[in-house]
Amino acid sequence: MTNSIDADRLEEHMQRFHKPDGYCLHCQRPANQHYPVGPITITVSAPDDDGIYTHEFCNWECFGRWAAVQAGGVFVVGQN
Repeated sequence: MTNSIDADRLEEHMQRFHKPDGYCLHCQRPANQHYPVGPITITVSAPDDDGIYTHEFCNWECFGRWAAVQAGGVFVVGQN
């Protein structure tokens, strides 16, 4: 049963890569929960990929955390 739930969550998450659904890609809460700050919408394209992906984030911190993971790093807050 666990594998079915994991597969369902993965499929739901992957759908967000193709079309925004009003939820933050990182925390999966409503993307407009911090209005007027969000939603923050970004478009990602790569030269070796035919796809153009649009992602929504609820605030800059969620976007930063997602971007850090994509870059292979770790998001750090308050580093001076």
